[in-house]
Amino acid sequence: MLAIAGTTAVAAMLLAASSPVGPWDSERGGAVTVIYIGADDCAPCRAWRRDHWPKFRASPEFTRLNYREVTSPKLFDLLQDNYWPEDLRGHRNALDQTAGVPLWFVVRNDEVALQARGLRQWEEVALPRIRLLVR
Repeated sequence: MLAIAGTTAVAAMLLAASSPVGPWDSERGGAVTVIYIGADDCAPCRAWRRDHWPKFRASPEFTRLNYREVTSPKLFDLLQDNYWPEDLRGHRNALDQTAGVPLWFVVRNDEVALQARGLRQWEEVALPRIRLLVR
């Protein structure tokens, strides 16, 4: 996991491909959205894209949530406005400036239900929580 220095780095995290995928309301109420934040020059981000993203995208959970991405070519550009869709900037502004990437927000009913950083937290915290929220 890489530490992000300064506001620029975090902004870039939430930008890139803002592509919602299939809204779904859980039985408990409310759509679940997973927001991935990463950078092209971040080794852990590349590892997640290579090793975890294909499995997650093929999972039954993926079909039951909205998925958004914010990425930048450079880690230290992550906080720049041009990488953040306007509707995600509130999440960016709430980030700890020393946050690492890759980073995920799990949002339910317009509130952050979970923030996870790094590959370990993806596997041990984020993915189990996502499964729970969308079942």
